[in-house]
Amino acid sequence: MVPAFNAGRFIVEALESVSGQTYSPIDCVVVDDGSTDDTVERVRRFGHGVRIVEQANSGPGAARNRGAAEGAGDLLAFLDADDRWLPTRLERQVAALARERGASAVVCGTEVVDRDLQPLGAITQLADLSLGDVLTWQAAIVSTGSNLLITRECFDAVGGFDEESHGSEDWLMSVSLIARGALTTIDDLLVQYRIHDTNLSSSAERLEREMLAAYDKVFSTGVADPPTRGLKRKAYANLHRMLAGAYFVEGNRRSFAREAARSLVNHPSTLAYFAQAAVRRIRGQNLAADPFAMARSAARRQ
Repeated sequence: MVPAFNAGRFIVEALESVSGQTYSPIDCVVVDDGSTDDTVERVRRFGHGVRIVEQANSGPGAARNRGAAEGAGDLLAFLDADDRWLPTRLERQVAALARERGASAVVCGTEVVDRDLQPLGAITQLADLSLGDVLTWQAAIVSTGSNLLITRECFDAVGGFDEESHGSEDWLMSVSLIARGALTTIDDLLVQYRIHDTNLSSSAERLEREMLAAYDKVFSTGVADPPTRGLKRKAYANLHRMLAGAYFVEGNRRSFAREAARSLVNHPSTLAYFAQAAVRRIRGQNLAADPFAMARSAARRQ
C-alpha cells in the first residue's frame, strides 16, 4: 500500500522497489491523496499491474487505511512514496512472521539516506521493546510507514492507522502493536528512508503538536496498562526532554528553555540529561554523540 501526495519525483523509484521484490504475488495499490503534481500520470504510465485509487487530500493515515481496504490478501505491507524497499524485504518479513509464534506484525531495520540515496545513518528496533521503553524514549523505534508487514486481522483489530494524526500516526501504530505484544523485528536494513526538502514534516513545532496529542491519546484511551500508566510523569518528562532537543537543534533557544523546564517539572531525573548535553557541547563533541541526536532523528521520522 503506497500513499502518495505530490510524490512525482520519487514515486517511480518506490514502485520499482515493489516490483523488484523476491516475494510474490504482490497486489500493489497506490492511493493518491489529492496530489496536484504529476503523481497520478507517472503511476499510470508505470503499469506492471499497479492499481491507483484517487481521493481528496485526507492525510497519510487515511490514505494507508484506504489502501488496506482496497487491497487483496491477508498480509498488508506499507511503503511511503519517497522511500524504497530492498529486494528481499517482503520475503524476509513473511518468513519472520511464520517463525515467530504469537507475532502478527513485523518491522525491519531502516537505512536513512539522502535524496540521492547516499547513506546518512541507520535505525533498528529491539525485538523485546516494552511500551514503557517507547514512552520514556529509552530506545529507538522504526517508522511503520515503510517498514510494517501486518496481518489483515491484526490491522483491523488495532483499528488501522490513526486518521486524525498527520505525522504521529505511524508512532501510534507502533505503540498499539507493542502494547498487544504483536510485533517482532528484523535487524537487517531492508528499507531506505529518504530525507529530503519535502518530507511531510521536519519542524520541532509540528513534532511537539503531534507527539503531545499522541501521548494524550495513549494515556487517555486505555492503550497503556496500569504499570505503564504509572510511568506517565516520567514519560511526559522524557517527551519534553526530546522536544527540547529538537528545538535546540533548530536553534530555537526560547522554545528549548520552555520544553526543558516542562521536562524538569514533570520528573527532575531529566536534569542529568541536560547536564550531560551541556558538558558534551562545551567539549565540542560531535552532534552524533550528543543526546539530542535522538530528538533530531525523531523529528526526521515524523
